[in-house]
Parts: sequence; C-alpha cells; structure tokens
Amino acid sequence: MIHAIEFQNLKGQTGMQALTGKDIFIGRNGAGKTTRIQSLGIAMLGYVPGQKKTPADTFKLATGESMMVGLRTDDFQFSRSFTRTEKRNNSTGATTVSIKESLAVSPGRGEKTDTDKKARVISEIGDFPVMMDFSEFLNLSDTARRDFVYSLSPITSNSWTRDRIHKYLVDKLLTSELNDNNPEQYAVMLEIINKAIGQFPHDFDVSSGLQSMLDWVSAEKSIWDKKQKDAQGAVRQFADMKNEMAETDRNIAAYKEELEALQLQLVNIEKQLSADAEKKKALDRRTARITELNGLINTLKATPENEDTAVFDNQITDLQSKIKPIPSIDGQLNPLKERLQAIKAELAALDKEHRAFTIQQQEINGVVKTLESALKQTGEMSGRCVIHQMIKCEKDFSGFGGFVDKKRDEAATTIGDLQQKLEQLNAKISVLTNEQAALESQQTAILNNLQELNNQNAKLNKAIADITERKNKTMQAATDRSNKLKLYAEEISRLTNEPLEAVMGNELQQQQLLGTKTRIAELKTTIAEKEKAKQAFLLLQQSMLDNRKAEYQSICLKLISEQLGPKGIQGELVKEILEPIRQNIGANLKLMGFEFEPFFQTESDTGKEIFQFGWINEKGHAVNFDALSTGQQTIFLAAMMITIIDRAQPKLRALVMDNLNHLDSKNFQLLIDGLSKVEGKLDNIILAGAVEFAFTADGWNVCSLSLNQETTGIFEEAEVKASA
Repeated sequence: MIHAIEFQNLKGQTGMQALTGKDIFIGRNGAGKTTRIQSLGIAMLGYVPGQKKTPADTFKLATGESMMVGLRTDDFQFSRSFTRTEKRNNSTGATTVSIKESLAVSPGRGEKTDTDKKARVISEIGDFPVMMDFSEFLNLSDTARRDFVYSLSPITSNSWTRDRIHKYLVDKLLTSELNDNNPEQYAVMLEIINKAIGQFPHDFDVSSGLQSMLDWVSAEKSIWDKKQKDAQGAVRQFADMKNEMAETDRNIAAYKEELEALQLQLVNIEKQLSADAEKKKALDRRTARITELNGLINTLKATPENEDTAVFDNQITDLQSKIKPIPSIDGQLNPLKERLQAIKAELAALDKEHRAFTIQQQEINGVVKTLESALKQTGEMSGRCVIHQMIKCEKDFSGFGGFVDKKRDEAATTIGDLQQKLEQLNAKISVLTNEQAALESQQTAILNNLQELNNQNAKLNKAIADITERKNKTMQAATDRSNKLKLYAEEISRLTNEPLEAVMGNELQQQQLLGTKTRIAELKTTIAEKEKAKQAFLLLQQSMLDNRKAEYQSICLKLISEQLGPKGIQGELVKEILEPIRQNIGANLKLMGFEFEPFFQTESDTGKEIFQFGWINEKGHAVNFDALSTGQQTIFLAAMMITIIDRAQPKLRALVMDNLNHLDSKNFQLLIDGLSKVEGKLDNIILAGAVEFAFTADGWNVCSLSLNQETTGIFEEAEVKASA
C-alpha cells in the first residue's frame, strides 16, 4: 500500500501527502488535487498516464530547473527526479536543452544504474496503475474507449494461438471447391496465408499478433487494389493503341532479312571508299614529307660548322694548374686532441674534489649553527624543560656555552684549511681551463684553413665541369648536324622509290552508297512500326495477366481480412476476452449494491465493428453507457476498473479517479459507498474532485485542500462532516 506521495516544484507546488488506503481529495480548482494524482503517475511510470512519455514532455509540469516526485510504501520508498540543463555550442552559438531523469531507492540492494533502479521499482510496485480522468473518458469515441479498456487489460486468450489462427484460415479459405474450380486463385490464397501468418512473431501475444496480421493485410490490399485498377486501365489503353495502328506485325521477318543484307552491302561499299580515301591520304602525306625534308636539309646546310674545341681545352688546362693538393692534418690535430682529452679528465677530477670540499665546509657550518641554536634555547628556558616549557627543570647548562665556543673555534680552523685547499684547486682549474681554450682555438684554426682550401678547389672543379659541358655540347652539335643531313637524304630516297597503289574514281560507288542508305532508312521505319505493333500486343497480353493476378490478390486479401477481423477471429477473440470481464463487472456491481447485468456489444446489426457497453436495467432493457446517469456511469467504470485490476493482479493495486466534481451529491455518495464495499480488492483508492457539498465518508480520509497550502510541505487531513 502507498503511504505517502512526495512532490517538489510540480505545477508550482511542493509537499508530502500522507495516504491511508482510502483517500478523497477535495477543494477548489488549483488547490493541488490533480497535482497529487499526477505525482502518483509520474512516480510509478515516469510520465503522466494518458500523456506523452518523454522526460521533456513530463518536465513541462515543472516550475524551476528541477522537479521531484516520490512514493512511500510499507517497506520501500523511492523518488524520481527530473533536471534541466543547458549546453552552449561555442562554435555555432546554439544552445541545447536536455532533461535528465534519475531515480533514488531505499533501502537499496546494490542498484548502481538508473536501469537497475527502474527494475527495482517495477519489482516492488509493478507498472500497472489504473488512473482515469473521468470527464476525459466521457468525451472519448467508441473506438477510443475500446482502446483504453484494451490497453489497461493484460488479459490474453489461452485457446487462440498462432497455430490455431493459421489452421482457421486454411480450413475457411483453402477449400477443395476453390482448388477444383480455380487452382490459380487457390495457389495465390495459400501464398498469402503463409505470408500473413509470417507477420505474427512467435513471441507476440494473440492480440498483438492478430493486429500485426491485420495491418499487413490492409496495407497489401491497398497496394493490390491500386495495381488491379492500373492493370485494367492498361488493358484498355493498349487495346485502343493496337486498333489505331496503321502497321501490323506481318512480314516483319522478311523485312529484317532484307535490312541485314543491305547493311552488309553498305559495310562493303564504305570499306572500299575508305580504302581509296586512305590511298589518297598516303600520297598526299608522302609529297608533303618530301617537301618538308628538303627544307630541313637547306636549313642545316646554311648553318656554319663550329667544331674548334681548342679554346675550351686551354681554359681547362689553366684551371687545373690552379688546383692545390689537400695536405694531411692528422699530425697537427692528434697531439691537440690527446692533450684536450687529458685536460678534460684533470678538470673532472678537480671538480669532484672541489665539490667534496664544499660539501664538507657546509656540513661544518651546519653543526656550528645547530650548537648555537641549542645554546640560545637553553639560555631562554631558564629552569624549564626543553621538551615543554610548563615542566620545571633544575639542570644547569652553564658549561654548555664553553663547549659551543670550543666547537666553533675548531670549526673555524677546519673551514680555514678547507678554504685554502679550495683556492689552490680553483687556481689549478683556471690554468687548465685557459690551456683548454687555447688548444681548442688552435684546433679550429687548422680546420678552417683546410676548409678554405677545399672551397677554393671546389670552385675550380665547378668551373672545369662547366667548360667541359660546353665543349661536349659543341662537339655533339656538329655530330647531330652531320647525322641529320644523312638521315634526311636517306628518307627522301626511300619515299621517292616507294611504290603506291593507284587511286580509282568513286562516283559510281557514291551513288550506290546513297541508294543503299535510303532503302535502309525506309526498312528501319517500317520495322519499327511493326515492332511497336508487336510490343503493344505483348503488353496487352501481359496487362491482362497482371490484371488477373491483381484481381486474385485483391480477392484473397479481402477474404483473409474478413476472416481475421470482427466477423471472424477478432470477433471471437473479443467475445472470449470480454465475457469473463463482463461477469466480474456484474459481480462487482452487485457488491456495490447494483443488481444489473452488464453487457458488451462489439458488432452492430449491420456487421460493423463497434464498442458499446452498459447494463440491463430492472425492466430488462439494455441501457447503453452513454444513456446512464453520471452517477451510474461512474459506478460502472469503477466496477470495470476494479475488475481489470483484480484480474491483472499487479504488485500495487491502486484505483485512482480524478475530476469527480461532475457528480451531484447523491451520485458521489453512491460511489463512495460502493467502493467501500469492494475495498478488499484494492490497496489504495484515491478519489479527487472539486466537491462543494457535504457527504458521508465513514472509514475514508478526506483531505480538503486550499489555495494557500501550495508550499507548506506537509498537508494535514481535513474532516468532512456527514450531511443530515
């Protein structure tokens, strides 16, 4: 049982509402009645029943940047929080708003994620509350009321299964008469039944699977009805086209043979004309080439020869004489390198010794400072313990000063000796450092001289290479001139002596070519018209076949839809599901003091699917729900919802009804008295409405809310006296 509802920043209200199991909330509009009802729904489900389920939609009820709702039961409590955050994109400047939902449960069982916590909430209280906005339900259509009742009822059929539906369709539609009279339609029917049953997943319940099949059949029928209509139009269109054609498909084979022979003849003529054209082009190319070669020879002969390379040789000889040999510097560098290595080793040893003296000097100074500090401290304590000044100590430290002076003198002597040694080391290090710098300078000078000599020789070698290249180009130019003159003369001789085929006149062949092309064009036009006629005939045949196939598909889908729908399986299933509900509603009505037999009607007299219900009155008349009084409607709905809860057996059996202010005092009293008689079937009964009249509510907790209670935190129950 729910003992309390908590809410923060929900529709401007914050507080905790205690529950007793039978609670009535009354008060003016805006006092918080519906807020408590919605808090209960959001806490259990994460959204308000009957509204959109996303956290963003639920957060529309919040005031501020966060909202919280929660429930407390006998040994469990939890809260569900919604937080709004904004994130700005620095590159685009756009702001993204997100709503985060989180859960907290107590006592916990090691749940770490919100998914684990949601599973824990469902395991503790279930996810099957029945909440109804009474005025909203009254405004629903028959179909919407049916969907509402079906959505609340988890009842499934034990007799109807996927296999039974398949067998039902086979027995009803795949008859031996259909197979004998129209085997083609029989095959289509078998194929569609198998496809339809394939839309029923094995893990679906019978209601969901049947609806999936109906949706698929409806979509397929719409497609095939259109195809049938299109095919019928195509049959008429192609029939009209065939009647209007001037050509038929007669003699089409003979025309194609003639066309093939003429095309072969055309190819031969074009080959002969192309060969003659190529011969003439070859003759023209030879004449043009001979003229070109004679021009090239005359140009080369007019160019003076220049093969004198003696100038280049003299320049090269002069430059080579200036190149100096590279001396070996190892004899100069090796002694320097050896001495530098020895100096580095000596400096390393001296540096190590210098660091050791320095560390020793620092350690002696540290000891002296420590002793001086201790001497100062003993002087300041004057009879008190050095451990704590509150402790008295009679120990005499007067002799400690002499000890410190002695140690200070010894340290000064030692430090003086160390300082003298350090100065000697520094002098040695300075001498070695100066020698090292002089040797490195001498080494650099030797290397620089060698580099300068290499650079001068490199420049001379570069100049020699350039002159050599110019010499080679001059010699190559003379050789190329001689070779070209020889090649051009040989090519002129070959072209002059080369025989060519004679070019014949082609006027006759041109006339024959024109006549052949004209006849081919005529034949192509004729054959195209005949092919068009042939294609129209084939399309007409295909359209007739498509029309028949579409007709069979449409007929079969219609028959299957009827067998699955209200007149077939769906009707039987609804009757099977609603009959136990009807009986239980009648039992609940009797407990509530109404000796009326309820009824459900799912099919009209014309066979149309409907959803109407009501009860049989004392005169035996079937009174539709809409014809009942407001109070009678409320009693009927309460009995129906109690039935649904009782049959579903959820973890938490809560009946919540809002907006009961439409009831007058008499009908409201009937509802309270009736629910009191069936309270054993429920954990919580919560009623809410803007009730402004007196009523009797023995055993109920009546909470009268006022507008000034919005943020008081805990709401106290108000007692409502019974009317006279």
